[in-house]
Amino acid sequence: MRVQAARTARVAALLILTAPAACDNVEWGGASVQVVTPPPPGAAEGTGPEPGAIAGMALPTGPVLFHVTRAQNGVAQLTPVAEISGDSLRTLRKPAGVSPQAYEQRFREAVMPPNAQFVLFRRGAQVGTLTIQNPGRATACGVPTAVGQATTVAAAAAEGEFLAFRKGLAPDVMGEYTPPQVDGTIRRYASLVAERLVLQNGLARPRSWGGAMRDLQALDVIRGGHPEMASTYLVGDQLGLGAAEPDGWSVFYVADYEQRAGYTPIYTEVRAYNKTGKGAPKMVDHMNWNGAGQAEMLVQIFGVRESWYEAISHDSGTWRKVWEAGRCIERAPEPRSIGAAQRVGTP
Repeated sequence: MRVQAARTARVAALLILTAPAACDNVEWGGASVQVVTPPPPGAAEGTGPEPGAIAGMALPTGPVLFHVTRAQNGVAQLTPVAEISGDSLRTLRKPAGVSPQAYEQRFREAVMPPNAQFVLFRRGAQVGTLTIQNPGRATACGVPTAVGQATTVAAAAAEGEFLAFRKGLAPDVMGEYTPPQVDGTIRRYASLVAERLVLQNGLARPRSWGGAMRDLQALDVIRGGHPEMASTYLVGDQLGLGAAEPDGWSVFYVADYEQRAGYTPIYTEVRAYNKTGKGAPKMVDHMNWNGAGQAEMLVQIFGVRESWYEAISHDSGTWRKVWEAGRCIERAPEPRSIGAAQRVGTP
């Protein structure tokens, strides 16, 4: 009888706690117990993602390499380039079957949310920061971009392009930024190197080598000695999106200085548009973004309706293309083979 009475008392106490759902607090034995009304069935599902909204998104799980272009007023465009996976890169693109709105929302939340900060690099050195202010237009592959305000050290105040990582995910780099100069030696050799490549590939000479030059940069990929140079020459084309003349061509190269030979190419790409279609490459920057070996170089290539990226690295004694982003609109133009122009050997 005593056991039965004890059970009855415990059940009665439990009913006192659970029955008055509209009450906020219940006094029991001197203790105040808060009663929380459980949500109605199905309420939790309404706040979660729709079925399939996350699965199959192919969102990056590692650090993302960004390309930043800055205008004179400091406003900068932040464009995702690729996910760094070990010593390789992975193309970023919206998967098939996923709505653009769902992919953009999830990508921004995971990779580049509002007010996120990014670390800027130029020529392998940390030079500033960028803070996201507004969303930007999606790329041809459906990858969202962003717009923000970029601030840099005084030495990089005139620079308009950078590589970037989200703060906390950037690789460790050493040294301060010292911009290499496009000196007289580089200017003297730039068109000589381009002329050799044009003749080797049977292309028509331009009316003016100065008029065909679209870009000339001094690099500091291999520390010590003369700086390297990267240059782009075009005929019948512009260094940007848009149509090109059918018989146009592009010559892009990276050259290193040798005491006896002057500047000689260590990497080249030559395209005859009547065979490859338009592809106008331009050096973006270089840095050791995976923390292994030497610095890698990032190149942007402009087509008719979209641009894409490729990476150049020193591999097995040769500077060669180790990655090219997937295309989403146009067929990728292949540069003509010019193996003799690629120097083999450790610099």
